[in-house]
Amino acid sequence: MTNLFLLSAQRRATKGVAVGGNYTWSHCIGDLSGSQDGGGGTPGAAYLDPNNRHFDRGDCAGSRRQIFNTTVVAETPQFGNLNFRLLASGWRLSGIYRRSSGILLTLTSGVDRLLNGVQNQRPQQISANPYGNKSLTNYLNPGAFTLPAVGSLGNMGPSSLVGHTTWQFDAALSRVFRLHEIQSLEARAEAYNVTNSLRPGNPNTGLNQGTFGQITTALDPRILQFALKYIF
Repeated sequence: MTNLFLLSAQRRATKGVAVGGNYTWSHCIGDLSGSQDGGGGTPGAAYLDPNNRHFDRGDCAGSRRQIFNTTVVAETPQFGNLNFRLLASGWRLSGIYRRSSGILLTLTSGVDRLLNGVQNQRPQQISANPYGNKSLTNYLNPGAFTLPAVGSLGNMGPSSLVGHTTWQFDAALSRVFRLHEIQSLEARAEAYNVTNSLRPGNPNTGLNQGTFGQITTALDPRILQFALKYIF
């Protein structure tokens, strides 16, 4: 089951500048076969409690509750001065900014406490606040969780925690040079993560691992690429 709200706004090009944006709020809920393995699994194949499939019912894995996108495109005008027109006319600068709430996380105990041979069992949450100070070394609070009693399942549901907020700012600069009636040369420069900012990944969700609750990965640093395209 999915509930969705989408708001979109666009300002058409005025004086060479066009702006657009959209905001999405969504909430997806499903059973394990439809939420944890992308919907392609066999129903009941991975249920921790085969007699109670609702024990594995929760928010859909991989979903983002809130997503915001905005784009800006600006193009330089056709200057009257010949030198200005040759050097500065026709350049197009575009920027894209995207921000979204964190991906949903499912914690695993890493050990078979139910004694049924399944290793993806979830731990027992013993504190109302499962988060630490949300820093790189203490995003989740290890003291908020423990292993369930032998022969039992933990009380945590799937996709019950939220990872770090993510964002991306990319930009591109391009221009088409007319060489002939049917020939042109396009120059383009692109930058991903323009500000070269640290964008943390998700914390380690394995309770039996030494780095549990810590963030040890990050999204890509700034990436630059340049291209020339000859059209004939």
